[in-house]
Amino acid sequence: REALSHILYGIERREGFGLIVGDIGTGKTTLCWALLDRLEKKNVRTALIQNPMLPETDILRSILQDLGARDDDVRPRQPDGESEALEVFDGAWLEGLTKKQLLDRLNRFLAARAREDVFTVLIIDEAQNLSIELLEQLRLLSNLETAKKKLLQIIFVGQLELEQKLRSPSMRQLNQRISVRFRTGPLSKGDTERYIRHRLAKAGGGARLRFRSGAFRSIWRRSGGCPRRINLLCDRALLAAYSERTFLVTSKHVRRAARGLDGDGYSGTRVSSVWSSRAVPYIVPAALLLFILCFLAYKGLAH
Repeated sequence: REALSHILYGIERREGFGLIVGDIGTGKTTLCWALLDRLEKKNVRTALIQNPMLPETDILRSILQDLGARDDDVRPRQPDGESEALEVFDGAWLEGLTKKQLLDRLNRFLAARAREDVFTVLIIDEAQNLSIELLEQLRLLSNLETAKKKLLQIIFVGQLELEQKLRSPSMRQLNQRISVRFRTGPLSKGDTERYIRHRLAKAGGGARLRFRSGAFRSIWRRSGGCPRRINLLCDRALLAAYSERTFLVTSKHVRRAARGLDGDGYSGTRVSSVWSSRAVPYIVPAALLLFILCFLAYKGLAH
């Protein structure tokens, strides 16, 4: 909620750049989708780039296509009355355009939306993979503005190394333009328990299915409060509890789940060691009896 409030505040003020950074698995991409859901209810046009490792021209094409930009000169007709929404994902007209042509099309598109009082927001996920050259090009994109207001806001979402990249001397101009910053972090022990209980309630398992307090502590300790790791541990712990036909998840199930996730051993149902030790005295006689029966059957077939 705090991260969304920060970013939405920056968008409402139409500031140039926003930044969300965090460690792996702390919910940055989930935050992107939550932000897009909020912006759908506002007078905002959005584009989400999830693969920033493309060449510069391909990035520009992706932005135009995701924004739903069309070529006014080559606009396909809809004689049967189909919705124009079908045109949004048709980016064939973008192929073959030069970088300058793509930038000109983007500028015209943004200016047209501004005349309709529609603000445009570009969200770039995994932004730590952006090259220095592409970051600089995106900074220049933010210069697209009218005499009264900006035409585009860019929000970078990435891992912690993105902050280090932005602190480099060559990125000083871009770093100074980032006015809204937020860092996602791990959940506390209390938040981890509330998070798990919330997910169970949403899934309809809150009535019978229970986690012992020791299981909550074990999940928090082994996950470091990382939501993605919490999800995986809970999933495997529930599977371990299911294999024992119990509705109570304990720290033992969490330990088994952690071993499976870390590759330290098979996390599925194992034969009890007590049963194994009791079965040892019977294994040798049973094997001998089986051998005798097979020998007699062989002799009978031979005759």
